[in-house]
Formats: sequence, structure tokens, C-alpha cells
Amino acid sequence: MMKVRTTNALMKYLREKHNILIKGTKDKRNLRNIGYYHGYKGYRYINNPKNRINLSNFDEIVSIVDFDSKLKSLLYPQIMQIETISKNIVLQILVEEYKTDEFNVIYENGMTDYRNSNTSEEYKKKMKQRLSVQNNIYSSLSRSYNNENKIVSHFYSKDRHVPIWGIFEIITLGIFADLIRSLEFKVRNKIDKEMNINIAFDTNAKFPEKIMYLIKSLRNSIAHNDVVFDVRFKDGKIDTKLCKYLENEIGCTGIDFNTITDYILIISVLLKKYGIIKTEINKFINDYEKIIEEFRNKISISIYNKVIYSDTKNKLIALRKFIKI
Repeated sequence: MMKVRTTNALMKYLREKHNILIKGTKDKRNLRNIGYYHGYKGYRYINNPKNRINLSNFDEIVSIVDFDSKLKSLLYPQIMQIETISKNIVLQILVEEYKTDEFNVIYENGMTDYRNSNTSEEYKKKMKQRLSVQNNIYSSLSRSYNNENKIVSHFYSKDRHVPIWGIFEIITLGIFADLIRSLEFKVRNKIDKEMNINIAFDTNAKFPEKIMYLIKSLRNSIAHNDVVFDVRFKDGKIDTKLCKYLENEIGCTGIDFNTITDYILIISVLLKKYGIIKTEINKFINDYEKIIEEFRNKISISIYNKVIYSDTKNKLIALRKFIKI
């Protein structure tokens, strides 16, 4: 059985085993507030546990945790806004295209990308993806009904299907991205255009789903209060075509989503394309700059440069020019 340590014992352990300067009432309170396992153990490395940060003072851990918390507070409202607008765009297109609000009809007539397969293996893979979306949506409906979700309960109590807009209210961003992925090309192409994406860069109309997958990982990490400052939440391979498209739009280079700055870029681009006023987007960018500047003043430059890359300033300058257009 693992030995349970008191806060005082943990402070002593950090001093003696990790050579971390930690003492006094303030440090004790901060350790209690951020937690040893969530705080110290979660923030003592960058991206990978093998990439340990050379820490000597507990104040450095507190500064990193504070930086991470401020990033989450900044990002979450914008991500939620993007999720809402994105779902409304797709919802409008689906209803107009298939003249129905029934998921089953849309599933049969619209989620037909599997037909656009060149091999039997590809057909099977796409069919599995399609069936997975259906299963996940029905599971979401069942779970929502059991949890007495007002929308789902309202329709089921009247023995009616839950309309697609109600389904969009309860599904995760991941399921939403999966749904887009299964749609037929012509509908995905319409989504591209409605999102103001340059279709010359997205000939297969895949950017909407890829963008949703990209944002989903960040959204989930924020929602679960996981670490985000070092983009360890990133899962799956980032599409280089999407990166090149963003570089072309913004007028910068080096976008690869290995730094949180690149997520600031794509969120800002989407907000602009969704018609959000420039002052609101610029405030978002300014707030990010203030957060990273405060972080730079509280942490050693060696740690700062591992988190905020040297091209950040140029990227943000280019981003502001793009927003201004």
C-alpha cells in the first residue's frame, strides 16, 4: 500500500527528493490548492513525462499552473462559441438539403460517404464509422433520457422522435465531427463554403471534420481541467494541408499545433470567418499576449522558450493583419 503523506510531509519530500525550494504558509497553501498529483506531478514536464522541467523553486510550479488556468479561462468561451456556430451551420444545411429534421432520414440519405469507396477495405472502414455514429447518437439519447434531459424527455414523453437539432444539443464535439465525416461529399462541400473555407485547399471537403477533431481535444481537456499549456492533449496526426491552408490565410509559417499559440490562430481564424466582430477577436488576441507576457515575467526564460516558441510574435502580428482585412 502506498504511503499517504500530509501536506507538510509532501513539502519535505519535494525539498529532499526533488531539490525544490518550498517552505512557509504561502507555499503550503498553494500546494494544497493545486494539489501534489494534479499540480506538481502534472506540471513538472512539458508534453512528455520524459521532458522534465528543470525546477528549483515551488513558485515556478505555481506560475505554470496559473498560466495554464488563465489559458483555459481564455479559450473555453471561444471554443464553446465555435462549437455552437459550427453545429448551427451543419444543422441548417442538413435540414435544407434533406427537407427533414429526422436523424434516421438524414442517416439513410445523407451519411453515405461509404459509397464513395475505391476498395472493399475502404468501404468496410467507412461503413464502420457510419454505424459508430449511429450507435453513439442512440447511446447519447438513451443516456440523456435516463438523466432526464429536458429536450429528450419532452419528445420521448410524447412518443416522438428527437429532432436533429435536439440531437445536436446533446452530442459531443467528437460525435459531431464523426457525423460530418460520414456525410456525402456535396453536403460536406456546402459546409466548407458556409464556413468560408477556401475550397481550393480542401478539394475533398475534409477540413470541417478535421477542424472539429482538432478543437475537440482542446475542449475536452479544458472541460476536465487537464493540462493544456503544452498541448499534450493533442491526439492523432495533424493534417499538413490544413496547416498550409491556415498559413496561407494568415500569412505566416510554422503552424504545426505543437504550441498553444497555433490554437489561438485557428480559433481566431474561425471567429473571423463566422462573422464575429473584429474588436472581440482582437481582445481575445490581446488577452493571450497579456497572459504569455505575464508568464514570461514570472518564469525563467529557458522554461518560457520551451512553451512559447520564438515565432509567436511574428504569428500574432500576421494574425492581427488578417483580422484587420
